[in-house]
This record gives sequence, C-alpha cells and structure tokens, in this order.
Amino acid sequence: MKTFMSATLILVVSLIFCSATTSCENESELFTEAVLLIEEEVTIDLENAIVIPEDFDWTNIPETYKDSILDIQFDFDFEEQTIELPADITLYFSTGSFSNGELTGDNTTIISQTKYQVFDDIDLAGSYDEDQYLMPYWFGAVMDGVTDDRDVFVETLDQATNISGKVMVDKDIFLDVEETGAKSIFLDDNSWIEGDNDANIIVNSLYSPAFYIALVENVTIKNLVMLYDQQYDASFGWDTSIIEDNITQLRYYLEQEKNIIFTSSTPLWNGGPVSFRALFSIEAAENVTFENVDFKAKGATADTFIQEAIKFKEQFSSDQEVVSDLGLTAISKQVSLTNISMDGVIMGIQGIVEDLLITNFDGHRYSDVQSASGNYIGGADHWMPPPHLIYLNEDSSINNLFTNNVQITNVMDYGDYVGSTETRGSSGYCNSLKLVGNVQNVVVANYTSYRRDGLGDFGNIINGDFSDMYSEYTSDIFDSSLKFYSMRFVGPLTNSTIENVTIKDMSDLAEIYPMGFAEGDYVTLDNIQIYVNELNTESYGFFGISGSNNTIINSSISIENHTSTDAYRGVIYHNEETLESGANNYYDVTVNGWRSLDENCYENKCRMIFANASNTNTNYAKITDISNNMVSEQTNNTLVDTWTRTETVDLGSGTSEELEINIPYGYMLQSISANTVESLASGVEISIGTSATEKSNLMSTLSKSTGTISALINEVTSSTSNRSIYLFSDSDFDSTGSVEVTIELTHESQYD
Repeated sequence: MKTFMSATLILVVSLIFCSATTSCENESELFTEAVLLIEEEVTIDLENAIVIPEDFDWTNIPETYKDSILDIQFDFDFEEQTIELPADITLYFSTGSFSNGELTGDNTTIISQTKYQVFDDIDLAGSYDEDQYLMPYWFGAVMDGVTDDRDVFVETLDQATNISGKVMVDKDIFLDVEETGAKSIFLDDNSWIEGDNDANIIVNSLYSPAFYIALVENVTIKNLVMLYDQQYDASFGWDTSIIEDNITQLRYYLEQEKNIIFTSSTPLWNGGPVSFRALFSIEAAENVTFENVDFKAKGATADTFIQEAIKFKEQFSSDQEVVSDLGLTAISKQVSLTNISMDGVIMGIQGIVEDLLITNFDGHRYSDVQSASGNYIGGADHWMPPPHLIYLNEDSSINNLFTNNVQITNVMDYGDYVGSTETRGSSGYCNSLKLVGNVQNVVVANYTSYRRDGLGDFGNIINGDFSDMYSEYTSDIFDSSLKFYSMRFVGPLTNSTIENVTIKDMSDLAEIYPMGFAEGDYVTLDNIQIYVNELNTESYGFFGISGSNNTIINSSISIENHTSTDAYRGVIYHNEETLESGANNYYDVTVNGWRSLDENCYENKCRMIFANASNTNTNYAKITDISNNMVSEQTNNTLVDTWTRTETVDLGSGTSEELEINIPYGYMLQSISANTVESLASGVEISIGTSATEKSNLMSTLSKSTGTISALINEVTSSTSNRSIYLFSDSDFDSTGSVEVTIELTHESQYD
C-alpha cells in the first residue's frame, strides 16, 4: 500500500479514524487533517489501523501486523535493542516517538502527523519506501532559522543514507558551519536534499565549504534556497592555519571514507585557499543534480555576498596510496544545474568538470570582493581571482584532465552590480562567462548578459558552438589601455562556431571595440552585430581570426558617431603569422557610421590587415562601408577599393560648377552617371569634365529634362594628383535645374 510519495506539494490527507469499536457522532468526526509533503492526495484508512499500546513488546511483533498501519501514540524506549519490523508496515506517528535503539524496516513507510521529534537516538536500517523522506525535526531539529541545527541535520542525512531515503526541508533551518576546517558537511552517495514551502537552508560558512560532494555518486539538491548569512573581511585573504585546517579536514574524510593513503602528500586543493570559501566543493563526484535552487546572500553590501557558490575540483581517486602528490585523479562528471538563481554572489560556478548541463540559470546581484565602503576591490593584494557568473577551465589539473562536454543554455545575467564604481584595474574584471584553458565540446545558447563588465572570455576551446548571445556593457569603466572587451578571446579556438551575437557598448565614448580579434582554425563567426555610441579608438581592428580556414559572414559594426582622428584605423586584423601563411580565410563584414572619407580617403578609410604578398595561399576579405559607399575587397594580397561618390548640385549662375566630390590621386574612374533631378534652363547644354581644357572628357551631355545618362570610363591607370570634377555649360545656368552626379572609383593596392 503506497502511503508516502515523492515530495513536491503540500496537500491535506484525510485520515479515517473510526474503527469497529469506535462510534462517531457525525461525519465530521470521521476525519483528522494531517499536513504531509506528498505529490498527490493519499487517503490513509485508519479504520483497521493498529493503535500500539503503551506496554507493547517491540521485540515480539506479531507476523499478522504485516502490511498494516501502526498508529504510534506513545513514547517507546527500545533500550538499545534492534527492532525488526514486518514487511510493508506503515508507521504513523500521531503523538508518539521512538528512542534508544535501531529500527530495521522491510519496505517500511514513515509518516508523522505533526512537525515534532519522533526519533531520539534511533538508527534506521533495512529497507523503506523508495520515496521515503526524513524530516530534520523528526530527529530533534528546531528549524526556526535561528537555532543551530547543523548536527541534527547531519544525523538526518546519515539516517537517510542508511535507508536510501531522502531529506525534506520544509521550514527554515540554520546550519552553523563557520568554524574553519571543522564543520563542513560531507554528503554521501545517493544523498537527496529537497525543500518545500520556499524553505531556506541558512549557512554562515567563511573559510571552509559549507558542503563537500567529494568522490560520491548520485547527489540531488532541489527546491531550496541556500541563504548565506555571513560577512567576510576584504582586507584579509588567508593564513597558514586556514589552509592547514581545511586540508586536515578533507584529508581525514578521504582517508576514512575513501581509503586513500597520503604519503608525503595532501589532497588536491586547486584554486588556492579561495577555493575553500565555496558553499559547495564538488570534487570528483558523479551524477550530481541541482534543480530549482537559489543561491542568495541575505546581506545588501558586497562584503556579505557569497564569495563562491560552486567549486568543481580535481581530486585523488579512491582506494590508492598517493606518494609525493603522484596518483590517479578524477574530475566531476554528469552534473546538472537546472533552474538555478544566484543573487548576491561574487564567483558563481568555477572549476573543472565533465558532462555538465547548465540550463535556465539567472544571475542577479553580483560584485567583486570589497569592503562595505568599496575599499580593497578584489581583496587586499587581489587574493580573489577575477570573478564571473560561470568560469570553467582546466584548473591546473595535475593529470591533464580538462573541462569537456558542456552545455550552457538559457542564461540571463541581469548584471545588478553592487559596490564601488571603481574596478581592480589591470588584474582583471568580472565579466559573465569565462571558458578558457582547454575546454572541449562546449555548447552555449541563448545567453544574455547585462553586466557592466562584459559578456565573457573565451580561449583554448575545441569544438565550441556559441549561439544567440546578447550583451550590453560599459567599456568606459576601464582604462582603455587594458583592452577589456565585452567578448574577449584569450586563446585559440578550433573547429568552433559563434553565431547570432549582439554586443552593445553603452558607454558615451568607446575607446576600444566591444569585441577582440580571435585566433584559431576552422572558426566561423556568423551574424555578429556590434554597436557603439561614440568611437574614438587606436585599434587596428577586431574582425579577424588569426589562423586558417576561418569564416566571418553577415556581421557588422554600427557606430553612432566616429570621432577617431588617428590615421589608418582598422576593422579587419590578422597577426603577423597569419599575414604570412594564413589560408582559406573568407570574411564579409559591414560597417555603418564610419568617419567621412572626403578629407582623406586613404588615412580615414576602414583599414584591412589581412594578407601579405609572401602568402601564396588563397584568402578573401570584404568590408562594405555603408556610410561612405565604399567596398574594399582583398583577394590574397591584392586590395581593390570600390568607392561610389554622389553629389547633388543645385545650379546657380555662371557657366561652370565645381563639385565637392573629386577623383583622388591613385583612384581610377570606372563610370559616371548624371541624373537631372530638376530640368535645366531652356537651351542650356551641360557637359562634365575635369578641367577648362577637358570640359567633356567625362560626359558630353546631360539630359535637359529629368532623367539619367551614364557613361563607362574604365580607366586603367590612375593620376598622381587629385582631379576635380566640373559641370560646364555653353550658356548661363540661369539658376535653373538640379543634377545628381554619381561616380564609381577604384583603387588597387598590393601588400608587401
């Protein structure tokens, strides 16, 4: 008989108390309401329940009690005996309790009518319902959110492990785990902690993890708020005793529980002493699930934030002797984080892991380590590494392990920054997503970041697939010389695709591009859209992947106001090695809002640093400058600029009109067209030429009425000086008519 099912909802269960020997005066007396945590409403029929008398002999339970409901109304002391229950018993604690002994079940189910202690110095053993939940208050927890229930909670976990059960937290519970290297809670195989009623697990860890999930399997934590109630000192990083105490605690656990002998060695603690500040230290664990879990700081200032929520670490494997730090190691595998929220967290998730799924993940308040007044940003002497919402790497693995098979989807980083407006300067910054140092087979999709610090750092990635990413950031919080782009590439990419990405620099003035140039092979950037307000940069460019077999298509930068005055500012960039030997690179990008080329078309145009003459491989790049109607195409080392210039002239008086547009030196005129927008004065004949002696060398006549006349010029040599363009008339223009003149120019360059 199923009487207790998986816990997700609070429902009222009707308990039928009438028996053959009990009379009921009216129907309402037939029912008593018990609040139980079960998935669906279950009716417990107590009509034939057995009320256990106060003098019951638990060492001699009748076999006929099998498959029965035992109503426990009295307090029973087992006097250190082991009590073996018949099969399929349901223990219903209406008012009673058990103490001082062992209770061995046989597919037993436990239900309590009210939230009080029912077990005192009781060890559970045997088999219980597959969805059996144990409540900490059954073992004496106060659960008022203030009283320290840490020891009782550990006991509840232990008893759940004994019977392959689950722990339910349906009221706030405070776990005092502050003492360094002494009170961290180590979870066992098959640990299951679940919450209900929006319950908080309140922890105050400071220099040691609140929880270790180390060398275990099948751990589930769901439907909970991990509420952090602590304050750190930004001016203090660590001392030797903190490291020693943590190492001692972890070593004892690994020796006692995982049969590791350390000879002239210690457990691994990659990440430095800061790694001990994580709420959860997950080390070489497998099949770990976090579902519907909120990590939240109770405080409002940065020095009350969670310093690190989850740390993934390499660790020595079980059942071995580790000599001089040499031994088999492993990293965590098959980890799932679903419907996660982090609010008031400095470092969110960091470390090395394999087979990781992160989906439906929200980040809210964040900061860098600092005091309440905004001092010691990054910690004194920067003891805190630059923090991120998600930061995965190889974490200095001693056995060349690496982060592999990662899916990160549906992430919203709201970027609610708390603290000083200053930054830690050259030592780093707190962008949202960092994947570096040998990350393989990674998928990131639907990732949005509003962090002022930017979207992310990416490097040393093999088989990456990034799509549907959006970022708004403010580059002017940093010194422009630091080059902290919103999307920064800090190592090569291989066989990777980045598509459908929008990055907006919300600064009034941007001195760097929002995205850095990349390195790698077989990389595709598709539909990358970059936006800035005012741009005044010294950069040589950012669209580019230094390497071979790379593609950039459907991508653009849009500039509201381009105020750079430096000559030869770039858009496409390759490093020296790629200029010399890059192969099969194909780029096609668009620029909106580039500065005017009218004053100096050579120094002011979009520069392309793409391929040299010594490079005999095939490469192609194209920049379409929308604002200036210029298309620059480089095939191998030959660059051809095609510039279309247009001017509309309202005719005044006289017989000649010099246009503002001209044919610059080095350019060849390919075609010209004249559109008579408004009709000319009667009898006036107009031609187009380059001088008083060459009045019609470009076009002999224009349409007198509205209409367009075009001419192919196809120059094959260019002039060494600028050439003006004139409208010439055989009589006075008579201030009548309007003409739109369009010329198409080309310029060819060979790169050495």
